[in-house]
Amino acid sequence: MPAARQYSKIQSQVKADVEDLAKKLEALEACKRKYLGEKLEECSIEELHGLEVKLERSLHSIRGRKTQLLEQQVNKLREKEMTLRKNNEDLREKCKNQPLPVTPAPAVVTVEDEHPGRNDNDMDVETELYIGLPGRDNRSNKAAAVSQANHA
Repeated sequence: MPAARQYSKIQSQVKADVEDLAKKLEALEACKRKYLGEKLEECSIEELHGLEVKLERSLHSIRGRKTQLLEQQVNKLREKEMTLRKNNEDLREKCKNQPLPVTPAPAVVTVEDEHPGRNDNDMDVETELYIGLPGRDNRSNKAAAVSQANHA
């Protein structure tokens, strides 16, 4: 029977441990609810003050860590900015050293009237074709082209 007594002793010890763990779990859940601001009506002024102090310490620690991470991000972004500025300077120097492509002056083509016998008062249309790079202001090129056509 000594084995049965030992088994009974172990069993009662396990039950005590389970009850102890259940109480600790319940206390932890109650503490968690308090930290979340739930069921505070059960707390005394001293408990509320202690809870406030703990939360302020936690908040201070959290903000410190956040500040540290933000400072690291700012430093990385500054390094990236410096790298991009250096790359930009290098590209500007490279562009300065390259010769500009020579583009011919835009040519002006006028279309002759296919029906010379018609009355010119009925239609006043002038059609011009500009040859050159897109995006250029053709109005300023028009004056130069007309001047070249008149001298030719």
